[in-house]
Amino acid sequence: MITFNKPLLAALALVVLGLAGGAVHGQENLRATLFADTEDALKGANEARASVLAPKSYEEGVKYYRSAEDKLSRGRSIDSIKKDLVQASAALRLAAKSTELAGITLTSAIQAQNDAETANAEQFAPEYWRDAEVKFAGAARRLEDGNINAARSRASDAEQIYRSAELAAIKANYLDETRRLLVQAKDDHVERYAPRTLAKAEALLTQAETALTQNRYDTDEPRSIARQAKYEVKHAMYLANTLKPVRDRDMTLEDFALSTEVPVERIASALDLVAEFDQGYDVPVAAVSTKIEALQKDSYELGERRAQIIDLETEIQELDSKLGTQSDRLVAQEEQRQKVLQIESIFDAGEAEVFTQGRNILIRPIGLVFPTGSAQIETQYFALLRKIQDAIQVFSDSQVIVEGHTDAFGGDEANLTLSRERAQAVRSYLLANMPEFPAADIEAIGYGESKPVANNETVDGRARNRRIDLVLRPKQVPTDG
Repeated sequence: MITFNKPLLAALALVVLGLAGGAVHGQENLRATLFADTEDALKGANEARASVLAPKSYEEGVKYYRSAEDKLSRGRSIDSIKKDLVQASAALRLAAKSTELAGITLTSAIQAQNDAETANAEQFAPEYWRDAEVKFAGAARRLEDGNINAARSRASDAEQIYRSAELAAIKANYLDETRRLLVQAKDDHVERYAPRTLAKAEALLTQAETALTQNRYDTDEPRSIARQAKYEVKHAMYLANTLKPVRDRDMTLEDFALSTEVPVERIASALDLVAEFDQGYDVPVAAVSTKIEALQKDSYELGERRAQIIDLETEIQELDSKLGTQSDRLVAQEEQRQKVLQIESIFDAGEAEVFTQGRNILIRPIGLVFPTGSAQIETQYFALLRKIQDAIQVFSDSQVIVEGHTDAFGGDEANLTLSRERAQAVRSYLLANMPEFPAADIEAIGYGESKPVANNETVDGRARNRRIDLVLRPKQVPTDG
């Protein structure tokens, strides 16, 4: 019989654990190497919502992906795993590509789905929501099969059910809940402390009920009003709880005023600012807003830089021997950066925002405002449009896409038409004042309310969504052969 002393047993245990740990670590490294391309394809498909818009291809891709994972865990051959991953990547990329067609063909149904989701229809109108999801999935599958007419028919059915789901959810989530809260507020005597806010909630509730009754198929504005009504009654209840100690003389007015400064101080401190209130709230709030805007821009630019780094790393891997190409790419990026700085210097504060989008440049003239419901450019904005002309000349070898966008209030079709007309108005202005620019190089597109950049539930957010974007896209350089 062989015996081992305790130190020897401990040493053997460490060796075994080390070997096991090394094996696990090795498998993790192997997985990272094998799955890298497929992980990218899966991420792209998820970002494009392919599971919803292209379910057939997406499910096929996920099936092969899971199969590869299973084979790796069971120690199957690398070649077998690679074959599954190739199939998975191809299916997932096809799914992501297919979402582009779905985005065009199923636009109205997708918008209705988004609106129902915003109203929490899955929670407050689950039967409608499930029926609509089934219809929409059928439409997406028919589209993938190439049966466009059947896809449109099912999408139309889905759109109607989504609208019913949205309406039911608005009534349940906002109207019914607001009525319940108003009863509770009256029981709690909230009107003693916040009568104006409570009255505002009641007025908004009535307004929302009227709006929903009058316009069955445009629920964006009624939903926003109903949400605001619910917020205001909860706001009134909060104010009552906050002001009750003051009214009951459990807190002095000075203590109350000082307590309201604390949240602003905390926000300022988190941004490495000092909040001083000797001139009221305006100064610290303005400082915080300016800092946040700068951070948002920095964040956007950082994202672009990361994308550029990923592109460069990919090229380095694929073109390891062509160092001259890499050098040219870096030079081109620096030239673009300098041109972007030049464009930014053209505009005054509050006139325009400038972003890079890969090789494209986006100019957002936030100072350009159209009259309500109109596509007429007023003369007061001609000076800003002249600056836009100067900015376009910096990238004179580009195509210009003028994009029109609206907020979510108003009918979908009306918003789409208005956005097209506004984009066309800007295009016509540019062509009239830039005769050297070929008409074919300036395109106008209207997106309506489908591409918001801010929250449509707020006044400021809707103002930001009502915009014109100009995308400067490099012309495609023809290749030989």
